[in-house]
Amino acid sequence: MIKKITLLLAFICLIFSSCSTDIEVNSPGLQATIDGKLFRPDIRKAIIHEDGTLVIIGNTGTESISFTTSSTERGTYRLEQAINQVTFENNDAKFVSEEGANNGQIVITEIQDNLVSGNFYFTDLKGSNGKSMSFQNGWFYRLPIENFVPEPEEEEEEEEIIITSEEEEQEEINPCLLNASLTAMINGNEMITDDHDAIPFGVNNPSILIKASNEDEEITIVFPISVEVGQHSLTGSGEYSATYSLYNDKASAVSGRLTITSHDTETKCISGTFEFVTTTGVAVTEGQFEYGY
Repeated sequence: MIKKITLLLAFICLIFSSCSTDIEVNSPGLQATIDGKLFRPDIRKAIIHEDGTLVIIGNTGTESISFTTSSTERGTYRLEQAINQVTFENNDAKFVSEEGANNGQIVITEIQDNLVSGNFYFTDLKGSNGKSMSFQNGWFYRLPIENFVPEPEEEEEEEEIIITSEEEEQEEINPCLLNASLTAMINGNEMITDDHDAIPFGVNNPSILIKASNEDEEITIVFPISVEVGQHSLTGSGEYSATYSLYNDKASAVSGRLTITSHDTETKCISGTFEFVTTTGVAVTEGQFEYGY
């Protein structure tokens, strides 16, 4: 009997050991099986464009994939629609989806706290080398959504920027961007942040994600770009949401309060206070911030 139990435990360990090589549990993540081989890029991004399209990108250095959905709404985006495109490149060839010629789909399952998750599969993408390629069991998990930043178009434009007077350049810089700050108490201990960012995102109903972090911790708060002075409830999702991370272990707010104390839409300067409790019981109190966007 003991021998049978030992063999059973060994078998279970073997199963979990083999599975761990195929499944990535880190956040964010992106992977797929390409013709039976695992594709797991080190670089993965989600980029939103001004027209509302979302592009997911993954790159290993020798292989890269990008696929597009017509919006950031939750739902299924099939390759039969030309706007939902797939491109894959490696050292041998470039593989591109063709309208009406490929089966496949991209499913956005969750948009929360400016993070997107979903799954995908593509079959028979035609390559420039005459071969085809298929992607199965693909998924992406909690990829941060970034705004698209276009490349400079002409060298002449770059030269014009260089010859701009120093006084004019200083006038164009939002002082609130230079002096951004966020502090808070975490379970009674002071959190001082040294890295700050404010990211506008969205097209129809744009929002702002403010983010502040230090070596170990991070706080994010999301609210509409049209937010007015006053008090607003914070949760883990929706128009007003917040998260707290310790050693990359992120927890969403279950309840809380955001108070906007000033918001100048012309200078794009905003300040306020906040407090919330996370799903893991962390109490974030006495929060204060000043940002430009």
